Formats: sequence, C-alpha cells, structure tokens
Amino acid sequence: DLHRAASEVGFMHVKNITVDAALVAGAYKSSADFFALPQEIKDACYYRPEMNFGYQAVGGQRLDQTISPDLKETMTMRNVPGNLICTQIWPSPEFADMAVLMFNECLNAANQVMEVFAISLQLPLDFFRKCHLGESSSLRYLHYPVIDRQSREGQMGAGAHTDFGTVTLLFQDDVGGLEVQAADGEWYPVPYIEETIVVNTGDLLARWTNMIYRSTPHRVKPQMLHEGSARERYSIAFFADPDSSTPIYVLDSCTGPGNPAKFTPTTA
Repeated sequence: DLHRAASEVGFMHVKNITVDAALVAGAYKSSADFFALPQEIKDACYYRPEMNFGYQAVGGQRLDQTISPDLKETMTMRNVPGNLICTQIWPSPEFADMAVLMFNECLNAANQVMEVFAISLQLPLDFFRKCHLGESSSLRYLHYPVIDRQSREGQMGAGAHTDFGTVTLLFQDDVGGLEVQAADGEWYPVPYIEETIVVNTGDLLARWTNMIYRSTPHRVKPQMLHEGSARERYSIAFFADPDSSTPIYVLDSCTGPGNPAKFTPTTA
C-alpha cells in the first residue's frame, strides 16, 4: 500500500508508527510558546543557511519563486543532537531538550516508513536506515498566523514546492490548508485524520527510484482574516535526508528493458 501511494500520489496518511502522542503534544506546545515570544527574541535565533538552522519570520522564505514570500514563520533545526552544543542558536535549554526528543522520535519513525519502502524496492531492510543517521535531517516547527491584511495576488502560506530529500513526516492540526497537486494539475486538500502522520516522498527518493516514486508539488493556503473562519495553523515537519556522503544511484529494481536509468550516480 505504501509503495502504491508513493508511486501514484506521493502522499499518504500513515498510522500505528511508534510515535508517542504525549511527546508530539509537548513539541506542539514548545513550538507555540516559541512563536508567541517577542519578535526580537525570535530574531535572535536568526536562520543560518550554512547550518540549515534557525528562525525565519513571516515573509522570510519564498518556496515558490514566482509569487510573493510565504505567510508563515518557521524554526528549522538540522541535526538537533549534533547542534545541542551550539548554545547560542537555541532560544532556551528547555526548548532544545524538547527538540532533541522530538527529532529522535521522528527519525526513528521515518526509518520505519523507509524500511517498508526497502522491502517494496527489494533492498536490504536496513538500506535506508543505515544512511539516515540524522546528520542531514531536519525538524521544523511552522506557524501560519491569521493575516489581517489583503495578501498579494497568489500569495500562499507556503508556496508550491516539492521536498528535497527522501521522505517527509508532517504532523498537522485540524485547521487545514495543505494541498497536493495531482497528476491532472488540480489541487486537492489533505484532510486532517486523527492519530495519523502525513508522509510524502521527496526529490531524492524520486531520483533513487528512477522516478517510480513521485515527488509531488504541495502548498499551504494562507489563513486570511477576511475569509471569516480563519484560525492560526501550527504544524511540525521532519525532513529525513541521507547523510551527506551517501551514494545516490538508480536502484536495480527500478530499471529494466525499456526503462534505463535516468540519472547518473552522485552523492546526497
């Protein structure tokens, strides 16, 4: 079922992964508390692109280069365990403690999903697990505030994009707003389903699988006050990317007569 979803849609709802609900609730609270801080405190945790780590304010990211910047604020945390020693990049020790717990929980959950993909792709069970140790993976807290002004034409909460890595886990609340583009070009809402995690496959896994698995464009609608029912939206994303030196080549099970490898070997 996961193989079919990755091949046909690129998105799926998954349940019964060993993710502790109380821990997720704690991470949500930590995220909301951070985004409620005064702007100058959040800005002190400014985004460091060389680390893929830090805070970006509303308008600080433009996922779709053809429209105005995104109406969201984010806290991105690459390799949380490896960056605990850099105390100056964290808003507080308590925030860092919760982030490392959530990062480790998500990394294990992502590897459970990737074990199923390994079986589907006729690979050793630990094929993905042994090259996703967390060095390049990132935890991201997201906040989509209610916008009390007219947005610029086409402006989104998060502009249309594909994810770069292997798989993404998304924990979303019941506010909604995430949309996925189907093969016919139409956009469809991704519903909130209690006790599930939204999982999608990214560009790198599409390359690994010779485009058998899809890397599907998705976006998040803005929360606009004039639309009446708007509520601020929180979500937590975990981007499972391979460790930097991992060889990336088209898998043998994804080629055959009339279907040669579309990509040359490289590294993550």
